Amino acid sequence: MEKVVLILDADDTLWENNIFYEEATDAFAERMTREGFDPQRARGTLARVEHERVPIYGYAPQEFARSMALAYRQLCRESGRVPQPDVEAEVEAIGNRVIEYPIILLDGVAETVAALSRHCRLFLLTKGDPEIQRGKVERSGLAPYFEAVHIVPEKGPDVLQGLLVSHNLAPQRTWMIGNSPRSDINPALAVGIGAIHIPYHRPWSFEEVPIADPERVVTLHRFSDLLKLFPPPEDTP
Repeated sequence: MEKVVLILDADDTLWENNIFYEEATDAFAERMTREGFDPQRARGTLARVEHERVPIYGYAPQEFARSMALAYRQLCRESGRVPQPDVEAEVEAIGNRVIEYPIILLDGVAETVAALSRHCRLFLLTKGDPEIQRGKVERSGLAPYFEAVHIVPEKGPDVLQGLLVSHNLAPQRTWMIGNSPRSDINPALAVGIGAIHIPYHRPWSFEEVPIADPERVVTLHRFSDLLKLFPPPEDTP
């Protein structure tokens, strides 16, 4: 029988990611409070700046740090204040903390990926800076389980369609698995493959958009539940 194909997202599906950005955002808000700015206003300004810049500059962690510095400038401008170079440098250093963060696999990921690889074709699809993402994949220890690893600037239906064609994958036997409605679930629905949503406990607001067709989506709350959806054949030892 032809194997089931599983295309897996990486950040916040296989390992912790956004939590480190949230910690940096907390530190930014606290630093802005010491400068006399309202912390919620600081958070909102950073979110707006980041959301505006991501489509232009991408997901490199260095750009997150740059967004923090620009958010500080914006807060100063709106308040009629002059940005201080030492504060701007400190803010950018806070943002740079997310570079080379430790890889912490989410619960059940290591065992489940290993088990699935014995009877499914596994592909990894992640977006962001190629060097940064390759480093994460290597440090995760999961690379040997994947038939191919694809790192792209942005995810969308065109990317998934390209994978179907390049790897000769049958849509009716292919599933996209991820935490993001924007980058994982809606693109899968658009190209007619299965969609499995595994929500992350601290999602990035940029990725949280309405799911296009909830009735076609399987939602799991534990990564290990994938083994219930895709059990090994009875004759597999």
